[in-house]
Amino acid sequence: MLVIWKANFGGTRGQLERVKAKLEEISKKSGDRVDGPYYAQDADLMWLFWTQPGNIGLGGRDFLPWVEENKIPMEPVSWEIGVTEEEFWG
Repeated sequence: MLVIWKANFGGTRGQLERVKAKLEEISKKSGDRVDGPYYAQDADLMWLFWTQPGNIGLGGRDFLPWVEENKIPMEPVSWEIGVTEEEFWG
């Protein structure tokens, strides 16, 4: 399953590197994969997450509090889920 996550970001290059490292750490912990950041047309940044259906939301529960605790100027904008025919129909 593919999750496309977009966010606005007003921080420094160093903060972006910390965000990237944290997302990689969280994904690795759950056995998922993350790719990004990409520069989206309708938001500052976009990440691609390849995850298992049962893992949706787990990363956000770790990541978003971390963003707030570390005062990273990042605001989620949107997310979309893409599934294969096999994932959808079973």
